[in-house]
Amino acid sequence: MELTTIMEMAASAITAVGGWEVVRYMLNRKTNRRKEEAEADNVEFGVLRDAMLFLQTQLKEKEQRFAEQNEVVRRLNADVLEATRQKAQLELELHRYRCVVRNCAHRDPQNGY
Repeated sequence: MELTTIMEMAASAITAVGGWEVVRYMLNRKTNRRKEEAEADNVEFGVLRDAMLFLQTQLKEKEQRFAEQNEVVRRLNADVLEATRQKAQLELELHRYRCVVRNCAHRDPQNGY
């Protein structure tokens, strides 16, 4: 077989399979692969971006709830400290007028305790 016959057979086989489309596919397969990878990356980054936005909103809501609960705890602690201060002041006034020593002669009122 001559070279021209082989080339004619190859050309006819290529045209039978799809002609120009096969040649274009062979020439552009790296470019097509890059395009497909870029599209897949874009879809993946879109999913990751959506997940990140969802997590950020959840974190913001949790921080807000934490701040509200922290404010409630601080207010309750302030109330407890105020009650403790008032109790200590009342006990101090009570000690000023009453003797807490047992059987003290200066106790007011005298009751034998």
